[in-house]
Amino acid sequence: MGKKKNIYFGWMIACCAALGTGCQQETPIVAQVAEQPTTFCNPLNLSYRFMRIEGGEGIREAADPVVVSYKGRYWLFASKSSGYWYSDDFNEWKYVFIPDSVLPIEDYAPGIFVHDEYMYYVGSTHGEGMLYRSNRPEAGEWEAVKKIWSYWDPAFYLEGDSLYLYYGCSPSTPIYARLLDVQTLEMKSPEVACFNSDMERHGWERPGERNELTRRPYIEGAWMTEHDGKYYLQYAAPGTEWKTYADGTYVGEHPMGPFTYAPNSPVSYKPTGFLGGAGHGCLFQVGDAYWKAVTNSISVRHMFERRVSLYPAGFDADGCLFTDTYLGDYPMYLPKAGEKAARPDWMLLSYRKPVTVSSALGDYPAENLTDEDARTAWVAHSNQAEWVVMDLEQEADICAIQINYDEYGATWKGRVPDLYQSYRLYASHDGKKWYPIVDKSDKRTDTPHDYIEFAAPFKARYIKWENRAYTVSDQVSLREIRVFGTAEGAKPEPVSTFELTANPADACKATITWTPVEGADGYIIRAGIAPNKLYHTYQVTDSTHFELTGLNAGVDYFFAIDTYNESGVTEGEIQKKLSEK
Repeated sequence: MGKKKNIYFGWMIACCAALGTGCQQETPIVAQVAEQPTTFCNPLNLSYRFMRIEGGEGIREAADPVVVSYKGRYWLFASKSSGYWYSDDFNEWKYVFIPDSVLPIEDYAPGIFVHDEYMYYVGSTHGEGMLYRSNRPEAGEWEAVKKIWSYWDPAFYLEGDSLYLYYGCSPSTPIYARLLDVQTLEMKSPEVACFNSDMERHGWERPGERNELTRRPYIEGAWMTEHDGKYYLQYAAPGTEWKTYADGTYVGEHPMGPFTYAPNSPVSYKPTGFLGGAGHGCLFQVGDAYWKAVTNSISVRHMFERRVSLYPAGFDADGCLFTDTYLGDYPMYLPKAGEKAARPDWMLLSYRKPVTVSSALGDYPAENLTDEDARTAWVAHSNQAEWVVMDLEQEADICAIQINYDEYGATWKGRVPDLYQSYRLYASHDGKKWYPIVDKSDKRTDTPHDYIEFAAPFKARYIKWENRAYTVSDQVSLREIRVFGTAEGAKPEPVSTFELTANPADACKATITWTPVEGADGYIIRAGIAPNKLYHTYQVTDSTHFELTGLNAGVDYFFAIDTYNESGVTEGEIQKKLSEK
């Protein structure tokens, strides 16, 4: 009996060897989309409007966001959006279309405040603008109140019966302030000049993608926040078309100043990553937690090609205002009252992974889908049966996927009905047998940055996107397919050492150089004015040398370098000080 048994098992082993994996039962992939997502991923997945200006056909934009709380909801206004959005949970945003006959909705940089059960609205002007109010903004009902001097980029701060108005958008003139009586809306003070640019000492205020231009910057986008008896007058520079677009702040003891520059400026900064720029925004609260709504720059087809994102923000124990843009393009938990802002431990699994596509235009190849750059795109030959297959190169736990559409070939202007992107997603262990994981074949909504969170992680190596319908243009195009989760393996070692070199000719510049770390997909430089205030981050993936161009002259800086890969982040323990000589 024993001999026959050994012969039988030997025959089975031989069969399995001959058939390879045929004797193994493949584990089916089962994925379920979360019905109540707990996370979101920047940029916000809004139905961004197409430009209405000449030369802006087919280009989406939204900028200069203002978020206010009104009647238990959060309301988002943004320039050139033909309306506004509101949400109960920051996950689902409902859009309210506003005709030009109701509001001057096409004015840039809306100014919003809430008082006595009403929401008030005024747009940017170069003089007088009509102030409107509504107690039913969800119905799109507004009434004219009174003409006021709204100037350009108006922003309001209300304290008792005092309504403070801040404004300014110019490469030459400063940010100004005025005081109004909120009951009569009459001016109660003369115009006060608060501050202007100082590009000689504030490197981040210098125009250019790398702060390299010598012309004066635009100083704009004022916003006031009171915290612990101090008044933080925030402003944007150097220009909306660059990834260096950021917000700084001056601090005073009174809403009208005088104000002193905060040396940790910029206080909202994101010059690197999938989507750069974090300027001309607003600080708002969800419960006790602060969040920052910002303008991101794409600016490929037009300088005003922009998006809107949300980042955690706050004040530290010393009163330093900051915005947390660390891995700000990765999923983070939705803003929720009573909960501290946080990010799940999901990493980007798709960076520079091999991609096969159904077709591609020569200047828009498949590799653009995984280059982690919102300014590049893949473009197919048609908007029909096009597809993308991505190889993650190993089995990984997949937690979320973001589909970022491009608008190649679009010619739309303004708000357009019946635009949508329908698709299916599949997953596979071997790239041959596919399992459906997301079916949006019947979706008829416009979601240019669609984000899917799964109820539980699932293991897969391959992801396939399949076009089902695309009404934006005759050729479907995608900026990026981004897959998030965790992969097996160890986190990278920390950066063991790095060198800092101050620029002897320019106190606003320095270089940082380090030794490559095996197994690291990228590095995150953290910088700040104290070891516990490293609020500025720079994500670097293709170099171990980086020039810092946005420093403040006369300020001591401390640095650390983190490493990361698909398994997680390793925080750098080494910190070095850079002092002006």
